[in-house]
Amino acid sequence: MVFFFKLYEEALRIPNMSHPSAPKGGEENAKIITSWGKKRSGTCLTAEKLVQSWRTLFYPTDVSGERSYAFVGALANLERVVLDYVFDRVCVLGFKPVSVPDLVSKEVTEACGVSQRTQKDIQYSLQDEPDVALSGTAEMGISALLREKTFDEEQLPLRIVAMSRCFRPEISNLASEAKLYRVHEFTKVEMYVMCTPEQSEAEHDYLVQIQKGTFESFGLHCRQVEMPTEELGAPAARKIDIEAWMPGRQIYGEVSSASNCTDYQARRLGIRYKTKSGEKQFVHTCNGTAVASTRTLISILETFQKERKGLEDLPEVVRKRLKTQRPPPIRFQQAKPLS
Repeated sequence: MVFFFKLYEEALRIPNMSHPSAPKGGEENAKIITSWGKKRSGTCLTAEKLVQSWRTLFYPTDVSGERSYAFVGALANLERVVLDYVFDRVCVLGFKPVSVPDLVSKEVTEACGVSQRTQKDIQYSLQDEPDVALSGTAEMGISALLREKTFDEEQLPLRIVAMSRCFRPEISNLASEAKLYRVHEFTKVEMYVMCTPEQSEAEHDYLVQIQKGTFESFGLHCRQVEMPTEELGAPAARKIDIEAWMPGRQIYGEVSSASNCTDYQARRLGIRYKTKSGEKQFVHTCNGTAVASTRTLISILETFQKERKGLEDLPEVVRKRLKTQRPPPIRFQQAKPLS
């Protein structure tokens, strides 16, 4: 029996079969599918240096540790406008909104494809409850809600959208990935689709088209990339990234991705559907980032900056939602000792 459970545990680590469209090999084999938008050239400030004089970005490392940040005033408003615009845009397309927990069982995260392969932590765990983790994406909370459920074929595809905080113990020594680029927590709007095997490729393409439309509406220069096999997470058969040009950093940074996980997660989570003939089969699942707060803000701030540390006219979808008057900054002062 011990051998059986060990074998089962190892089997869980086997990744999904890759899609024929995925290039074989490492990151250098990624294939650019298309690009859009005008690429800004010239010398630009990074987003963090641009807003330094605005007094809207703080790094409370003494309280929250490395890679922590806080938005205040105008920057907090800009973040909220971007998130709300995208969330509403996806809801209008018929996605059902849900609110998911930030704490999830590791049984669920492992079923979604999170696998500890090295000594480095890949998810945050609770000290007193090591079998509970902070969610790295709303996909995990949605999966927990759908676990061990059976649906009628007529209910599919089921499209869901959720906005949540995402927690990731990531590290990087690259200067271009410092500050806001690679952080330990951020807010993300996530799209999730549950469908039949015959629908999954079309649903995955649909998620990519929604993402493309969103970043086109932001007026950003982006490229769409087919990710190679070695860059696919365990559950993904196919993954397409959108990378936005960040002129202050002089890099293309990943701002969005969409994965077709086929039946990989459904088999581990026990999510099925009943065909019209009464047969039960596993569903296919797809997921995609509608928008992630920090990197999208980096792209917008660096693309639309002026020479005098201000912003040019922002994209209309953002501008018409922002308050016309910028809120005054909060002046923080060093607190005096209580004694």
